Amino acid sequence: MKVLMDFRKYDGVVGGVEQGAIQVTKYLGANGHAAVLICKKSRLDQVKEIFKGLDNLKIIPLDVNTHSMTSENALLDSTTIQDIAVEEKADVIHFFYNWSFPENKKVPCVLTVHDVIPFTFREAQKLFINLFKYKPGIRKACRLNDIITTVSEFSRQDIAQKVGVSLSKIKVVHNGLREPWPEDKDFEKELAEKLDLFPRFILNVGGIHERKNIVRLIGSFASLVNKHGYAGKLVITGKVSGAPYQEKMKKLCDKAIADNKMTDRVIFTGFTSEKELDSLFRMADLLIYPSLYEGFGIPILEAMKIGTPVITSNVTAMPGVAGDAGLIVDPYNVKDMTEGMLKIINDQKLREELKEKGFKRSESFTWEKTAKEYLSVYEEVISKSTQIKRIKVIIWGFILVI
Repeated sequence: MKVLMDFRKYDGVVGGVEQGAIQVTKYLGANGHAAVLICKKSRLDQVKEIFKGLDNLKIIPLDVNTHSMTSENALLDSTTIQDIAVEEKADVIHFFYNWSFPENKKVPCVLTVHDVIPFTFREAQKLFINLFKYKPGIRKACRLNDIITTVSEFSRQDIAQKVGVSLSKIKVVHNGLREPWPEDKDFEKELAEKLDLFPRFILNVGGIHERKNIVRLIGSFASLVNKHGYAGKLVITGKVSGAPYQEKMKKLCDKAIADNKMTDRVIFTGFTSEKELDSLFRMADLLIYPSLYEGFGIPILEAMKIGTPVITSNVTAMPGVAGDAGLIVDPYNVKDMTEGMLKIINDQKLREELKEKGFKRSESFTWEKTAKEYLSVYEEVISKSTQIKRIKVIIWGFILVI
């Protein structure tokens, strides 16, 4: 099998989407298959380094600046990439990030839609873009591609309902999980001193978007401190850019901190590297992830793999990801969140139980498993395409005879 993998989204940072494309491509090469990888011309040297030593891989750069939903990218999807697939004799194209528009489809196409958050939380997306570009764009992308994959059963149901796609067209392929950085006590000590984490802290990961529910979390944390005597801090990771939406959300968070008199208790770390994040997981009393909407929620599993007790929400994908290995709370209920944190802090037996269950839970999410499931999707879409071609040949033969 030969797969054409769309890696245009890569822009120098390996996030969850990029990691998925990397791991699937490497699995193909290591198991007797071939891949053709499309990337930005400006990132060619970095992409070559990522895939250094991988056999059966051809990298083709395109002179494109962004992977956003643009007419330029739509044209590439429908012309250049289709022509490359034919020339390279690819069996299938995998568009790995949320949209693609293969109008002039020449080989079967798989599209991964990780979530459709802007159908529920517009957040930084402007109203005009949301109504007249994003939503119709996603609907068109799902219609044009042969199979849609997504990362959770919740996202499968959400896409079907909001986008109007048949459930039979959507396949669930869970995210894999990276290996944690090795424990480094000296590094942890330096990080704790730099961020002033003493004497202890509760961790939140993911930034300050509206759906991350930070204002309620701050109120819940204040109750933990004022009513129950918690002596530690609340640490919130994620870069806060200078964009108007981010500035607006930061002001709301700062107001909540001031109103609750938590100025010296809440820390915004800014961007954290994977090593820093894993160190924070190890040092934290617990991870609280009270988001209002996630298509998956990878920090839940990252924390579990390291042995950090997890509290997360009872909505969208999070209960399905955490299973019985996390403490589930109502993210709209400040008191419920406070009681959840208090329960884990005061109950050593519960912490150990969540730690053990969490590690076992995290072991179920591997990139090898993800890659194998994608391979099955490719085989299915190729088989269906072959059957359709045969039927068309029979029909045309019948027409010509009569």
